[in-house]
Amino acid sequence: MTEANQTPASVDLLPANPTFVLADPGSSVRPAPGATDSPTAARFKTALRDWYTLLQGGKAAGQRPAPVVLDLAGTTRALTAGLDPRVTIPRRGLSFIDIPPWIRTQIGDDFNEVMAYPKIDLPMSEPLKDISIELFLPNISLIAPNSITLIETNQKFIESYMVGLNHEFARKLLWRGYPTDQRGSYFRQFWDVRSFIDSEGLSEEPLKEKLYDIPELHRWAPASSLGEHNNRAPPGQTGGQAVLVIRGELLKKYPTAVIFAQHALWPRNADGTIDFSQARLLDQPTPAEEQNPPLSKIRSPLYEAKADPDIYFFGFDLTISQAKGQSGQNPGDDAGWFFVIKERPGEPRFGLELSRSDPLKVFDQLTWEDALPGGTAGQFLSAASLGSVALTTVSDPNDPELQQNADDRTVNAAAASSARWAYLLFRAPILVAVHADEMLA
Repeated sequence: MTEANQTPASVDLLPANPTFVLADPGSSVRPAPGATDSPTAARFKTALRDWYTLLQGGKAAGQRPAPVVLDLAGTTRALTAGLDPRVTIPRRGLSFIDIPPWIRTQIGDDFNEVMAYPKIDLPMSEPLKDISIELFLPNISLIAPNSITLIETNQKFIESYMVGLNHEFARKLLWRGYPTDQRGSYFRQFWDVRSFIDSEGLSEEPLKEKLYDIPELHRWAPASSLGEHNNRAPPGQTGGQAVLVIRGELLKKYPTAVIFAQHALWPRNADGTIDFSQARLLDQPTPAEEQNPPLSKIRSPLYEAKADPDIYFFGFDLTISQAKGQSGQNPGDDAGWFFVIKERPGEPRFGLELSRSDPLKVFDQLTWEDALPGGTAGQFLSAASLGSVALTTVSDPNDPELQQNADDRTVNAAAASSARWAYLLFRAPILVAVHADEMLA
C-alpha cells in the first residue's frame, strides 16, 4: 500500500485468492489464499493494475526539472536589446508594409538618415602608390619589359583599404569637432576613371555613382563579407575584374593609342559548323553598330593606372573567366575576349619598314633597302630616288591584299610627285589583338 509499491508490477506479486469477494467494511468475511483467483479477484487486480499505470504516468508527466541559476545580466541585455525602438519600430513597420526587395536593400538596416559629409572623388590608388608601388602591386618588378599580360584585381584588399580610409577620416572629423555621425562614405573611388568613355549620356552625378568602386558603407549588409561590395559588378557577382597590363616603350612612343576589349568568335566551316582547330576571330560590329558598338562586342576600359616609368594598367568590366572564354568543346561555348591596341585613326604616320622577308606585294611593306639600295635607314631620300618598284602581282581572289595590290600597281606607274611620295610612305594604322587565353596559363 506504500507509494513506492503502487506499480503494475506489484499487483503481479499479490497471491491468488479463490474465495475473494467484495464485502462491506466491518464484515467477518476473510478470504484465504489458494491456487487461482476468483472472478472478482481477477477483475479487481486488473482494475488495480490500470490504476497504478495511470498513477505512474501522471507522476512522470508532472515531473519538474531541477531549477537553474537565472542569468540576470544576460537576460537584462537581451531584454534591453529586444525593446530598442530602433529595432522594434522598423521590424513592426516592415511586418505589414510590402516593400520591394531592391528598395529594402537600399534602405539597409538603419532608417536614420546619414548626416551630410564631404565627398572626395580622387582616385585613392594614387596615394597608395606614393607610399610604395609594392603596396599597389606586390612583385611588380617581375613584370617583364616590353610585355603584355592580364592580372586580376583583389576586391577584398580594395574594400578593406577603402573602409580603413573612411574610418580614419571619420575619426579625424570627430577629433576636429565636425558635426558627424561617423557614417559618411567620404572615399568611394579607388581607380582612376577620368578617361572613361560614357556611351549612355549620363549626367554628372549618375555617372559618378555608376563608376564608384564601392557602395556607401552604411548600406553594406552586416552579414556580408569583404569582396562582396563591387559597386560596378552585376548583382550576385563577386571577385576581381580583369586588368590589362602593358610594360615597355609602346605607349611612350604612341601615347594616343586606343585600347579596348573586343569579343571573339569561333571560326566556322563552309557548312556552318564551328572549327575549333582554327584561331578565334574578332567579333566585328555591323555597319549599323559602328557608331555605338554594343557592350556585347566592344568594351572600353573602365579605369586606368600607371606605375612609373613604363607600366600601364587598364581595367575592364570583365572577369578573368569571361575574358578567357570556354574550352571550345561544345557549340555553345563562349569564345572569350581579345584585348586590342590600335593606332588612333586620323593621325597619319609616314615612314619605311626596316626589313621584309616576303615578296613585296603592297607599299605598306616597302623597306629602306627598296627605296635606297645599299643605304641605311634614316638617310636623305631625293624626290627622284624611288622610281618604279618591282611589286609582285597578286591574282589569288582569296588574298586579302588583292585590291590594295591593284591600287598600288597603278600608283607605281605614276610619275614622281609629292602625292606619289605621300602614298608610298603612308603607313596604315596598326591593330594588335591578343586573346586573353594567350596571356593566361
